[in-house]
Amino acid sequence: MAHTHTRPAAAPAAPPSARDTVAPPAPVRSVRPAAPAAPPAVRDMPAPPAPAQAVRSAAPALRPPALGAAPAVQAAPLAVQDTLPAAQDMPVRDMPVPPAPAQAVRSAAQSAPLAVQDTPVREMPVREMPVREMPVREMPVREMPVRDTPVPPAPVPPAPVPPAPVPPAPAQAAPAQPRPCYAPGDGQVWHLLRLAPGPDIAVPAAASLLAVTVDRAAALLERLAAGGLCERTAPGRYRPRPAPPAHPAAVRPGDSAALRRLAGHYLHTAHHADRTVAPHHPELPLTPPEAGCTPQTFASREAALAWLDEEHTTLAAIRESARDRGERWTVFHLAACLNGHYVRRGHTAAQRQQWADALRAAHALGDPEAQITAHRYAGQAASRAGRHGEAVAHLERAVRIAERHGRPGPQAWAYYILAWTEEMAGQDAPALTHAICAAGLFARAQQWTAQADALNAAGWYFTRLGDPDRAERYCARALDLARRHRYPGGEAAALDSLGLLAQQSGRHEDAVRAYRAALAHCRALGNTYQEAGALDRLGDSYAATGRPADARTVWGSAAAVYRAQDRLREAASVERRLSALA
Repeated sequence: MAHTHTRPAAAPAAPPSARDTVAPPAPVRSVRPAAPAAPPAVRDMPAPPAPAQAVRSAAPALRPPALGAAPAVQAAPLAVQDTLPAAQDMPVRDMPVPPAPAQAVRSAAQSAPLAVQDTPVREMPVREMPVREMPVREMPVREMPVRDTPVPPAPVPPAPVPPAPVPPAPAQAAPAQPRPCYAPGDGQVWHLLRLAPGPDIAVPAAASLLAVTVDRAAALLERLAAGGLCERTAPGRYRPRPAPPAHPAAVRPGDSAALRRLAGHYLHTAHHADRTVAPHHPELPLTPPEAGCTPQTFASREAALAWLDEEHTTLAAIRESARDRGERWTVFHLAACLNGHYVRRGHTAAQRQQWADALRAAHALGDPEAQITAHRYAGQAASRAGRHGEAVAHLERAVRIAERHGRPGPQAWAYYILAWTEEMAGQDAPALTHAICAAGLFARAQQWTAQADALNAAGWYFTRLGDPDRAERYCARALDLARRHRYPGGEAAALDSLGLLAQQSGRHEDAVRAYRAALAHCRALGNTYQEAGALDRLGDSYAATGRPADARTVWGSAAAVYRAQDRLREAASVERRLSALA
């Protein structure tokens, strides 16, 4: 059994200073001390913190203190008596050592005056313990009986609170557009364009309005369109955007001249278009265009017809604007230029409206020839609209004015239209009489194309009255006169009459050839009104010769044209024959 020896306590001394304090010794397994000797005097010397090996080298005569006792160093020489038993009998307890390699311990022990037996540092092997896998036992799952436990009713959720209305997100501002660059005078151009009557305006008309060249007008309109003051409605056509309410369009002192130039442009262009389509129409005594007005001209009948169709609405607006400004001759001459186009296209309502304005203008002017013309064409429009009493009243007044002033030409036109009106009312006998009178008066006035129309009308009435021989003579004279004077409209009317004569006499192949030739002239002239009648009668000849498919085709086309022109009675007649054919 090992004995534990303790060192007797030393005499009391002053508390050690920081320099006199020595670190606790490091644990050593066994230390064999040297032979006993006289205790040397211990001087005050600094003792920095060091491991146990350094302490042994600094104080070789000292024995290791007992475990748990703090070493005390005397400031004066102190005789140290070794009261420890033999080293081999003294057990040395292991003290915790700061981590240090084993080699440093050996080097420190060798340098000390004490005989330190080298004790090799044994490295303890690390034994790897095998991991024993424990068997996993599967425990049976015992099913627990399910008891019927009443389920408490679920709490009634509170009524949902409607969400607060989400305010609409603020509209994102449109990206800033580059500000258009206007030139001086663009504001006046825009102002004049807003004054122009009609839904839009073409570049040539704008050139007359602005008194510039066509190229310059095109450039101005393009710049306004790029800046947002105008919009393109079609290639070469523009419409000014409306002004804000604070800037309404109003006529300025210099605007009347611009509007007169625009009206003159449309009047002269319409006159040229009418005479291009129908060269036999008389030339009107128009005043020359004002400075800056550049009317259009046409190289072909197709171009003239296209312009009349395109500007149909604008021309009506120009006439109304001239009427409001008191330009009576402009109103009358525009009606005279457009009457043939309205007759060919079947625009009966527009024809009636324009001649109502023209009739008031003619009476305000006090010109008898203008009054005769206005009354006869007002009667023609009323007759086409089915107002036969109104038509006869207009035509009889035209005849009285013509007889009073002794002018055969206007009187002949009044008789001719009166005959046509009586035909529409089913009065063929008086219509024949007035047609023959009109033919004689036209001959006196040397109006040959008009005489061809009157002769053909007389032959038509002879056909309807059952006198084919005289009817053929009158129609043949009309065809010859029209061909000699290069009057395609007269040729179409005479061929249509000859086709009816052939159809009534049973010569349906001759009738088909005559109707086809008449249709060719009607289509070239754009005379859809007369074209519908020729198609109607051509279908009768096809049906009579056993060609029901051809008859159905032409009757369908005729019914469509009749409907488009509000000729409902004729349309119903054709549709009945179509139903019977099926």
